[in-house]
Amino acid sequence: MNDKLGKDIFAGELKRKIKINKEAREDSYIRKTFIVNSKYSDLIDRQAFWERRQIKDILNEILRGYYKDKNIKQYPK
Repeated sequence: MNDKLGKDIFAGELKRKIKINKEAREDSYIRKTFIVNSKYSDLIDRQAFWERRQIKDILNEILRGYYKDKNIKQYPK
C-alpha cells in the first residue's frame, strides 16, 4: 500500500445498504437506469409520442400489468 494514501481503503467489508420504502406511494418516483432492447425502446417512444404521454407513464402501465397478480417476497432482514 502506498504510504501517501494512509490506511488501506479496501480493508474491511463493503456492505450494501438496501433502502426499503415501506410507504411507497403510487405517485412517488425514483430515477434509475436500465438497458432495454432497442425494439422495445422504439415501441415505447412511439407510443408515448402518439398518445401524447410521458415515457414513464407508459413504463408504469406496463409494469403495473406485469406485477398485477404477482406475489414478490420482501428482502430478508
